[in-house]
Amino acid sequence: MSPTARQLLPLLPIAVLLGIGSAPAAASPPTSAHGTFTYLASTFDGVRVEGGNTIIDNLSATVSYTGTFSGTSTLHGKLVLHANGTANFHDIETFTGTVDGSPGSVTLSLEGVTNPNGVVNATDTILHATGTLADLHGVLDLVGSVPNPSGPVGVYSGQLHTSS
Repeated sequence: MSPTARQLLPLLPIAVLLGIGSAPAAASPPTSAHGTFTYLASTFDGVRVEGGNTIIDNLSATVSYTGTFSGTSTLHGKLVLHANGTANFHDIETFTGTVDGSPGSVTLSLEGVTNPNGVVNATDTILHATGTLADLHGVLDLVGSVPNPSGPVGVYSGQLHTSS
């Protein structure tokens, strides 16, 4: 055995454990997702005012989805209403239902803003999924308005793929 081979031989078990040299996991080609969302109910706890901004530390809501995502979500997060009429929010959302007909649940990170005219722009990024959706990844873009106190209504679109 050559000196180089003798030097590399002890590293072989580490390379195997790390998967060095193995083929990368195959990902499915992206598929389009689209549909509607409607906030059914919202509650606001932990409301405080700082520097002209109203901060809601504990926003909870129930959201209905139709289209590629068909089911309901519960979300919890923070909403900041600025004195200039804009708002920003960050929520963790748990969706239960079907995605393109496959059942399961999906945990998403929702980040967005609202302009002074009530137009909402947000991004929902998949963090984790279970059931037949366990390998689901993707990002949804949401656009809507806030016509009532329950919260926004609008449309979503995005790209989804699976890692297997």
